[in-house]
Amino acid sequence: MIEQMISHVLNLILGGVVSYIFALYRQKKKENDALKAGLQALLRDRIIQAYNHYVQDKGWIPIYAKESIDACYRSYEALGDNGVIDNLMEQINELQNYPPKNRGDENA
Repeated sequence: MIEQMISHVLNLILGGVVSYIFALYRQKKKENDALKAGLQALLRDRIIQAYNHYVQDKGWIPIYAKESIDACYRSYEALGDNGVIDNLMEQINELQNYPPKNRGDENA
């Protein structure tokens, strides 16, 4: 009789502990997924800003900026999303790393 009560109590305690651990795991996974999505959004935004600035506005990109954007892209890609960003990166990579010489607003 006492052995059965001890067995039931242990089963309840172990079941509660397992349920608690599982709930913690689910909460941490949810937080991790939210952090991943947020980081992807920030990296995507930074790459799009760089694209607009260097491809659309300037027409060239300094080496330091390209290295920074490449690092953002590698992280973005490792997090699992690509899509339109691949195309933007191709255009960024095609830019020269010095200002064009025959632009009207610069001394040639």
